[in-house]
Amino acid sequence: MKNKITFLYGLGDRKEYKSLFKYFNIPKINWNKSAITPPIGKVKILIGFSMGAILACEHAIKHKVETLVLCSMTTGVETLAKVRASGIIFLVGEKEKWVIKDMNRLGKDLKCDWRIIVIPKADHKIDILYRKAILDAIEQK
Repeated sequence: MKNKITFLYGLGDRKEYKSLFKYFNIPKINWNKSAITPPIGKVKILIGFSMGAILACEHAIKHKVETLVLCSMTTGVETLAKVRASGIIFLVGEKEKWVIKDMNRLGKDLKCDWRIIVIPKADHKIDILYRKAILDAIEQK
């Protein structure tokens, strides 16, 4: 399973996502470069968290993915209409009201299947509840 699923983390250190290493391929991202293009390759499921969700969208514009999972995506994206995915799952913490509103707005442009999963009691951090929600979402896709 790990080779078919790539996780792109947000700003910060890759080590912060150590609890996800056994489930996903997590390429190193150099956030200090002007052109941020982590090695992703062909994947079945692409997951992005926060700013990593923006990178996941950029990849899915150029390369079709089966499932795109956008976790607590940084707001401000104009549209996802050019994203090439069979399905999109938005995961967002219950405490991230502004993100929930933005994901509903973005979903209206999509031509693929999409859904929003709100994680109870969660905020903008991948803790044990958030990790479980990610794993459950990709299992049920």
